Amino acid sequence: MIVNSTETPLPKEIKKSVAIVLIGNFLDFFDLLLAVHLTVVLSAIFIPPDSPHKVLMTAFVFCSSFCIRPLAALFWGYVGDTIGRVPVLISTTFLMSISCLIIPNIPPYAEWGALSAVLFLSMRLVQGFASGGECIAADVFITEIVPKPKVYFYSALVEATCSLGGLVACGVGALCIFLSPENGWKIPFYIGSGVAVLGTIARKTLKETPEFLKALHFRETKKRPADFYSSLNYKNRNIPALFAMYLFPAVSFYFCLAYLPSVLVDQLKIDTNWVMAQTTLVLFITMCAEIGYGALGLKVHPFRIVKFKLIALLCIVPFIMLVYKEHTVLSIFIVQVIVSALGQGLTPYTPIINKSFPVFGRYTSLLFVWAISHSLMYLFTAFVCEKVTTFYGLGILLCGAASISLIGLYSFISADRADSYSDKENVREVKKWLKDISHL
Repeated sequence: MIVNSTETPLPKEIKKSVAIVLIGNFLDFFDLLLAVHLTVVLSAIFIPPDSPHKVLMTAFVFCSSFCIRPLAALFWGYVGDTIGRVPVLISTTFLMSISCLIIPNIPPYAEWGALSAVLFLSMRLVQGFASGGECIAADVFITEIVPKPKVYFYSALVEATCSLGGLVACGVGALCIFLSPENGWKIPFYIGSGVAVLGTIARKTLKETPEFLKALHFRETKKRPADFYSSLNYKNRNIPALFAMYLFPAVSFYFCLAYLPSVLVDQLKIDTNWVMAQTTLVLFITMCAEIGYGALGLKVHPFRIVKFKLIALLCIVPFIMLVYKEHTVLSIFIVQVIVSALGQGLTPYTPIINKSFPVFGRYTSLLFVWAISHSLMYLFTAFVCEKVTTFYGLGILLCGAASISLIGLYSFISADRADSYSDKENVREVKKWLKDISHL
């Protein structure tokens, strides 16, 4: 099923599987990000209007679905590494459809009081639990069935469909609210529920990846203690580096798509529809950038692309924060575009990261690091943005996160980088680790 020649077109079976996974990924993130982009509207419906902690409660509505991801990582990681990648893809889409059906039917706070807020938060947690297994599952699935260098482009499409899901969610939400200011926010959730059901049905046709099936076969064979130690040692070197790499994408996501829109509404008193339209445009530019990185990955090594993005951010952030100081709609838009386009995700380096972990246990390791890093950084960024509102304070936050991610990028040891080591002893050591973990 896996093609080794870079010149040979992908078989129709692989193209169909990739299309189903990408469409399902889009649908899941459409459902998840509806509540994110409608935070301003939903917080007025489900959060006490006279609460002195309304801003922090609104931030928690945004973060709640992400806070549960570490727990989701343990669950979906176990399922993905013992039963298969496909069951995770099917289950997450189904859970999204259920939550989107329930949310618009929850009575507002004015009618049910605290119970309304609890029910809404519960559904956000269900969405977070589902999304905690979706994006990494889609990425791992594509990594395991598409050959290099095509995998760099198709993996970038996973990130792009995440952005597309948010873009369409924001656009549809804005349109529905414009047409019906009172109850228009409910319509996108019903749409999301319906299309998620269709996505669940389509994903039932997927076949498990040959790479995972091979790993299950080796799981049944007896392993030497030395093999397990080599695998553990290798992962212990890469997990902290991967955690560091994920920091800036998490900070960038919250800063651009939650904090800055709230500044437009709360401080500049910009109409909600205008803010959502601006966010939609930012997401469109980000999606185009992600596709461009994937296409560039067909010609340029992904390590160089991600390194360029982070170094460019470190050079540009001080200047864009001076622009942000003006606090106008245009200046905030410029900051959103630059930080989001350069900082979202690790495209197109993700397949190399995935391949640097053993097939059996790969999903658990990747998902848990991704969930922990993003959950912590969403909460941390929400707190910092609430307490530190000066342009230089936020600039330090962005530069610090980009610096840590750059250090993580250089610290990560992948199969591709093993050949670039000048120290022959290091080359032999890394290649031995890769050989050992390939059988686990």
